[in-house]
Amino acid sequence: MLLYIARHGQTEENVRRVLQGQMPGHLTAEGIAQAEELREKLRDIPFSRIITSDLKRAVDTARIIAEPHGVEIELEPLLRERDFGIHTGGPYIKISHALDPSAETMEQLAQRAADFLNGLTKSEAGTVLAVSHGLFLRVLQAVYHGVDVRSIEKMENAEYRILELSPTMHFNAVLQSETGGSAN
Repeated sequence: MLLYIARHGQTEENVRRVLQGQMPGHLTAEGIAQAEELREKLRDIPFSRIITSDLKRAVDTARIIAEPHGVEIELEPLLRERDFGIHTGGPYIKISHALDPSAETMEQLAQRAADFLNGLTKSEAGTVLAVSHGLFLRVLQAVYHGVDVRSIEKMENAEYRILELSPTMHFNAVLQSETGGSAN
């Protein structure tokens, strides 16, 4: 199975440097244009499934990308961005062990990523697109590669990467590091 992972388009909150976490988020005109450009790049990919975070900014991006594919979008809460608890809606912060206990831990985020990947390995082969969020996608890639989150390069808005999955793969929610850099 080929898994295309894509980050949502730019949001008003990205521009204002607001820590969105699990807020809905609203695509800017540029974010819509980014999603349209990504749609054109992925137009000829034969997606068997398109799965997206159920947060508005990801759903809006996925709908734009899905237009030429004739594939119904599946909403998946596992693909949500990290829940930053009381920090949600505030300014970008440095992610550290000092986050308020109301925030989702990196271990919990890694578990969601592993659960998503393991669920895909049990499904039928095909080419899948998953639309999600910056930090979640970094963690997902760290779980996939078994590396430190900091070694995964940040994805820009409407950027995509490709991972290959097989039914014999199993992913663990162990991260090499508990820090993830700046949240955005």
